[in-house]
Amino acid sequence: MRTLRNLLITVLLVILAFLIYDNRVLIVQNLSKTLDKGETIVLPNNPTYKNNFEFGFVKETDDFTASNRQEILDILYTVLNNGLNNFTFYCDQNYETCVNDFKEISRDQVLLSTINNMVSPFNSYDKISFTIAAYGKIDMEIQKLYSDEEIIKVDNEIERLITENLGDKMSDRDKIKFFHDYLINNSKYDQDRATAIENGSDIDNNSHKAIGPLFDKIALCSGYSDAMKLFLDKLEIPNYKISNTRHSWNLVYVDGKWLHLDLTWDDPVTDTGVDLLLHKFFLITTDELHDLDATEHNFNAEYYPEAEKA
Repeated sequence: MRTLRNLLITVLLVILAFLIYDNRVLIVQNLSKTLDKGETIVLPNNPTYKNNFEFGFVKETDDFTASNRQEILDILYTVLNNGLNNFTFYCDQNYETCVNDFKEISRDQVLLSTINNMVSPFNSYDKISFTIAAYGKIDMEIQKLYSDEEIIKVDNEIERLITENLGDKMSDRDKIKFFHDYLINNSKYDQDRATAIENGSDIDNNSHKAIGPLFDKIALCSGYSDAMKLFLDKLEIPNYKISNTRHSWNLVYVDGKWLHLDLTWDDPVTDTGVDLLLHKFFLITTDELHDLDATEHNFNAEYYPEAEKA
């Protein structure tokens, strides 16, 4: 009797498995509909360090059910710009390639880095990971680049420098020049770490963050560009960082136009060890930038449309 019952149970389970397989598409669609309609996603009010600038490549969104590839990018930007540590969003049921598109985006480190460049360094990620369900639920986990203690320390120092050195009658260009010159005069390019990275190793210090030039007096290009972006954000001057696989610098909207600003190349490493302060890469157009150097300063015009027109 027990053998017969076990046999019946086995047969029923096999039939159930076949039914589920035959109706798998319908089941996934219904589950997706339930998810789309069953959860209201609300962002925090007035998050700290959020940028309110409008960019050409990505923009803020309040719709967290992606219907196309651009909407995925806008969701990623919105999550980072609002300083969130984790987030869940969904694919629209009619967006059939959503999961595949997202997998492609999640593997493109240059693309993710571009979106990271658009937000405050305090909200940017050091590591970002995703969990993707077959039915279109996407979970994000974000590990921030700056600790809470570092944020307070850097933010207070930039506020101090602004309070003690900037006047109401100064133009935006003069304010930017002050901070440009201050960072270069008070720090050196971290050649030792740059060489280590070129050789496939690294040195554990803060030169890749704003902590480096502001406190440790050493900086890589990312340290200079982070510090400058935080300063510009504090003054509410539209800006973002530009990067490629080898270099990063700033793009700033000043005097009614977008201009490039590269502190790294204005703080050159000399054979004699003499410190130099240059202004060759201070608020220049794209044509001027590429006349000076088109190799280290190449960028994807699709990602940085403002720079293409600069």
